[in-house]
Amino acid sequence: MKFRKIGKKVSPAEVALVLSGGGAKGSYQVGVIKELLNRGTKIDLVIGSSIGAFNGALLTEFINSGLSYRQICANLEEIWMEVNSFLTFNCRGFLKNILRPLKIPSVFSNIGIKKLLNKYIPEERRFHHYTRCQLSVTGTNLDRKDLKIFDFNSEIPVNQAVLASMTFPVAFPAVEIAGDHYIDGGALDNAPLKEAILWGARQIYVVFLTPIALIEGKEEERDRCKDFSALGVIEEFIDLASNRLMYDDLKKAKKINQLLRILNRYEHGLPAEFLSEIRKLYGLKFGDGKRIIRVINLGPTQVLDPPGLMGFNRKKLLKELVIRGQRDARSLLQKK
Repeated sequence: MKFRKIGKKVSPAEVALVLSGGGAKGSYQVGVIKELLNRGTKIDLVIGSSIGAFNGALLTEFINSGLSYRQICANLEEIWMEVNSFLTFNCRGFLKNILRPLKIPSVFSNIGIKKLLNKYIPEERRFHHYTRCQLSVTGTNLDRKDLKIFDFNSEIPVNQAVLASMTFPVAFPAVEIAGDHYIDGGALDNAPLKEAILWGARQIYVVFLTPIALIEGKEEERDRCKDFSALGVIEEFIDLASNRLMYDDLKKAKKINQLLRILNRYEHGLPAEFLSEIRKLYGLKFGDGKRIIRVINLGPTQVLDPPGLMGFNRKKLLKELVIRGQRDARSLLQKK
């Protein structure tokens, strides 16, 4: 389990919400959040990648501000009607480097995203300010070529970490933090399930923006008009990579649960040394401390429209995704 910077153990995050990336499809997550809050779900930890970091930070800010679930849901829907400002063409970057096209930093500027984040989350906000509900977001460190988790122990402003996690390659400029450059957290971990487990969560809601059947490879995506522009190709590539990473995380969680069930069943007949080695290898607890983790997958059954990157200005479809997210979540949770 992770620890707070001050050295005290974190109160167990019994319930965690993991929000994956997916660009404009992220409005679907607002609908899922609405259904969870309407059911009285108490969320102790929110973890997000890319657009999931955006939704997750706003949700965490509102929960810690003491807003009612109705106010939280209304705020999130209102914000999604403002996200068309995300795609601000990077005129300055193109004009500055018009004779050096390889030096152009990005297609779009992140000024619009900064303004929207700062409107709802104070610029001075730090992760350790969130005590009622914690927040973690992912970032991909280009200089060190690894995944970075910004969480309770991070000193940087929340908005800076969220901006880094939302930096879709080529579309937006890399964000510099402490001398390193960061891009989209979804590039290396689009649904950071492990982070929720490390914080001690026993029940984890994972919200996908791609049909689970596609992630698991049980179905092929059909009848979709492919976009083979430069940004379209990059988006397809990241979707492929992130879906595989998500599936691997889900398989690992299932295997750990299976291992726990087997060991809990036979622990009295197994050698103490063997059990000790397994504990060390997997960081597992037994007896009163056994941790069977319940993972609840919530997501669409069909491919979502609008497209991930270029759909932020399609307000009618964004509203429809909110409705669809709540409807799908209600249907799936009724079966649990």
